[in-house]
Parts: sequence; structure tokens; C-alpha cells
Amino acid sequence: MVQSNFLFDDSGEGPRKFSRSADFFSSKGPTSAEPGAKKPVADESEVGVAADKVVEGAAEAVDDEAVEAEVKSSTIKGKLPKIFTVTQITRLIKMTLNRYLPAKITVEAEVSNCKRHSSGHIYLALKDDNAVLGGVMWKSAAAKLKFQVADGMSVVATGRIDLYEPQGKYQFYIDKLEPAGLGALELARKQLAEKLQKEGLFDRARKKPLPVFPRTIAIVTSGTGAAIKDIVQTLNRRFGIVRKLLMPVAVQGAAAAGEIARALNYLDKNRERLGGIDLIILGRGGGSIEDLWAFNEEVVARAIFSCRIPIITGIGHEIDTSIADLVADVRAATPTAAAEIAVPVLDELVEEVVELKRRLDYNLRQRQQESRGGLDNLMGRPCFARPMDVVRHRQQLLDERSADISRRFSEMLRVTSGRMDNYVGILRRIEPGQALGRARNQLSEHLHLLQRSLDDYRRSQGHLLEKFSLQLISAGPQRRLGVDSTLIDNLVQRSRQAERHLLAHENYKLDSITKRLENLNPRAVLGRGYSITRSGKSGSIISAGSSVEIGEVLRTELAGETFIDSKVISRSDSKKVEEHESNSGKGKDIHG
Repeated sequence: MVQSNFLFDDSGEGPRKFSRSADFFSSKGPTSAEPGAKKPVADESEVGVAADKVVEGAAEAVDDEAVEAEVKSSTIKGKLPKIFTVTQITRLIKMTLNRYLPAKITVEAEVSNCKRHSSGHIYLALKDDNAVLGGVMWKSAAAKLKFQVADGMSVVATGRIDLYEPQGKYQFYIDKLEPAGLGALELARKQLAEKLQKEGLFDRARKKPLPVFPRTIAIVTSGTGAAIKDIVQTLNRRFGIVRKLLMPVAVQGAAAAGEIARALNYLDKNRERLGGIDLIILGRGGGSIEDLWAFNEEVVARAIFSCRIPIITGIGHEIDTSIADLVADVRAATPTAAAEIAVPVLDELVEEVVELKRRLDYNLRQRQQESRGGLDNLMGRPCFARPMDVVRHRQQLLDERSADISRRFSEMLRVTSGRMDNYVGILRRIEPGQALGRARNQLSEHLHLLQRSLDDYRRSQGHLLEKFSLQLISAGPQRRLGVDSTLIDNLVQRSRQAERHLLAHENYKLDSITKRLENLNPRAVLGRGYSITRSGKSGSIISAGSSVEIGEVLRTELAGETFIDSKVISRSDSKKVEEHESNSGKGKDIHG
């Protein structure tokens, strides 16, 4: 069956056809259905396979003839030679195997030590519980395998037994290899599914959501099969306004997988040029696993995965699940089911819109009636009937609050003024010049008293010593020398102790007086956070805010002989003074 090589557009504007480029579906040139088509040239791999068959058959025929001729020439009157060469006995065994063993032998065994050579040949060993049979599968036969041969796999191998002369061992030359108990196609499908699942091609997180209302749907299927008819009929019946693009491809056979993959890639790359494609339906009718095998090929799976357009698959019947179904964004049981999933029912949408409009109109009327009733209720309230009553009530309340605030402010100003007067008196009593003068006078008096006390004590002790000296002289120094010397020493020691005690006592009194003076010193108070503010012109201490003029320069003295010059911008009112009094525990600042 030859399919049309065009992209069919079933849009509202009428059927259109998009010509496919020469390199779109195949790289083998034009098909035989096209005018002037040439006979396709065989692929290099096909040529290689045919050449391998010819060479292998020719080699086998030559080897058999050579063995038989050599054995016959080595016999005399039908008798074998008594002494054989290694080559002769090896070729005799080879001829015996070829003559008496069947040309085709089928063996069921387990694969071990399987290796695929870079040339394409497969070398393996077939074994059971008691024996091992070496085997080889040439490239021409290995290329036909649908599954990957691996160690431990149970297989059914068909081929022939022959002797490999260079190593003197017999081998099983395999022409056909299938998995035991499981079809080759089913095993190949299972192996590919495991591989793609590990790569994440089946992950639900990577599947694209379907559009709710697709405008253009591309259909990739056979152009003459029953699937395209079912899909188009279903789309027209459910959602006739949708635009449909048909991409006819082969859906079975050796070239089907490549055509399907190229069709998907073409639609993905040219979606905008084709008028915008929102969804793709990939479908085919039912059939055997061989008929559906194109949808189990890796190239189709990867084309579906890489396509940016959401894809729905409807392949075969409900019991048929292909690799393409697992990779697709949504899998439908049949092509008809795929079309049903792709679009909603237009008539149902229209009915739903009509019902929504009816319900919206009803709700709007209900809301309008409720709002009008609420508005009438509000308009009947006194605040809307006599709105100025609310304003007048608020004005009266404002007047009362203003009077109360004025009264409180006056009382606060009176209390604050009394406190300020008290502070001014205190500061005047501890004026720095007077306090320092009094302190110096007291200190001079105490020093003078201390010096006079020391002089009096020395004089009294000197008189006492003179008295004792006279007594000693009159009594005779020789007789009372020892007693008087001890007494004199004791007196001298007591005199020194008394002098030290008196000096310590006077020093203590002096320290107390000094500390008191330091406490009274205004500059000592500066270290505890207080400050002294003076007029920048006269240098007099500022004791009241009323004595400060706006724009006047003030000098504030801080601890450590630090001075700050500032300019008066404004004077604070009594309310801020009261706030300063309430926060006096947080800051200590006295302007004196």
C-alpha cells in the first residue's frame, strides 16, 4: 500500500496540502510510486550481510570438498592410512560431523561468557548442568536480533555443529537465537522499557498537560487506514471547529519507525509555520505484536519524549500497551478514545455556557435586590436622615476635650514652673565660684589647725623630755641610766605613735572634707551626665528658658572640659517640659 507523501490540512478554509521535503521521511530517495523513481540502492549494512552469507557458504562448500578429497586421496583401496597427520584427523572429524549430524540443530541452553566483538560477531557459550558448547553468531545473523543477549539468559538457538580447525574444537554456529519461554520481540520490548525507565522517559513529572480547548490537532497515522477515519469522525462529532492536520506515515514494516519519528520531529520544528499545533494524536488500529512493533522502537520513544507538543497515543486495542504509550503524555486505549480525550463535546460546552449565563443573570438580579434593600435600610438610619447631628455632636465633644486639655496644660505649666524655680535656687546655692572659695577657706583652716596641733605636740613633748633630763641629772645618771633609758625609749616610741595616729586622723578628716568638696563641685557632677549651659555673649549661667532669645549662641560645658556651642532655633513648651520630667530617670541634663 503506497501512502500519499503530503501533509493534509482539514481546516475551515478548505483542504490544503503541504509538500514534504525530500529528506523528511527517508534518506533513500523517491519512492517507487513517484514518477521517475529509481530503484533504491541497497544500504551498506545490507550489502555486508549478503556478502557475509556468500563468503560463509562458499567457505563451507570449499572446506567440505577439500576434506573429502584429501581423505579419499589418503586412502589406498578404501583403507585409511595407519598414521594420520593432525590436519588429516581434524578434517576427518570435520567431514564426519558434517555428514552424520543434521544440517539444522536446535538447542535450549543458558548463555554464558557472551561477548560482542567490534566486528559485529557474537561469541558465547551454551551450557546446561553437565556440559558446555561453544558458539558463534556471525554479524549477518546478529544484526537481526531484536533483543540484547546477556549472560544467564535462557535461549533457544538454531544452527549447525562444525569443527574449528585452528583450535581443534567443535562449535555451534548460530543462525537464529530466541529467548526461551518468551518471544524475542517481547523480550526486546521489556529490555528497552527497563532502559528508558532508568533514563526517566516514563516519569510522570515530565509529562506535559493537554490543552483544554485545542485549536489545531495534528494526526500522525496511516492515511488510508480505519484509524484516521475513526479519529476524524470523532473530532468532527465532538468538536467540529477544531483544525485537523493529517501527517500520513507507515505504521508497520521496517521503515515505519523512522517515518513516525521524522514526522514527530517535523511537526515539532515547524509548529508555528504550520499555523500553530496545540496537540498531536499518534494512532494505529489493532494488530499483532509484529504489526505494532514500530511503536516499540527506541527512535519513536525518543522522538515522543523530545517533542514539545503534547502527544496522545491511541495504538491498537485496550490490551495493547507499547513503549510509545508509556512515553506519551496521555495514553488512550484506542484511536477513537484518543480523539475523545483530545477535545471536549462542543454541544455540552454550549449548554454549560448557557446554563452559566442563566445562573449569572439570576445571581446578579438577586444581588441587585439585596443591595437595594440594604441601601434603603441604610438611608433610613438617623445618621443619613440628619447627617449634621453627627457633625455637631463631634464638635461639642471636641470643645469639651479642648477645654480639658487647656486646663491640664495650665496646671502642668504651674507645677513645672515651681519645680524649675526650686532647681534654680539649688543651682544658685551651689554656684561654682562661691563653692570653690568656701572649700578653699575650709581647707586652709584645717591645714592651719593641723600644723598648730603638731607644733603644740612637739613643744609639749620637748618640755617633757627636758623635765626628764633634769630629773636624771639631779638623781645621778650612773644609777638610773638603765631604767631611764628604757623609759625614754618608751616615751619616744609612744610619742611617735601618737604623732602618726594624729596625722592619720587629720588626713582622714582632710579626705572627708575633700570628698565633700568634690561632691559639691558642679564640674564633678558633669561626669555623671549633667551639663552647664552659659550665654555665649555674657558667659552667665542660663537658669530659665525665658532668658534665652531665638538665634542666641549658647555654650554647654560637659565632663572632661568639653564645650559645645549651639544656636537656639526654638524654645520648648511646657508640655515637653512635663515629658522631660516624666523621663528624668532615663536622662540627666540640668541647665544651670
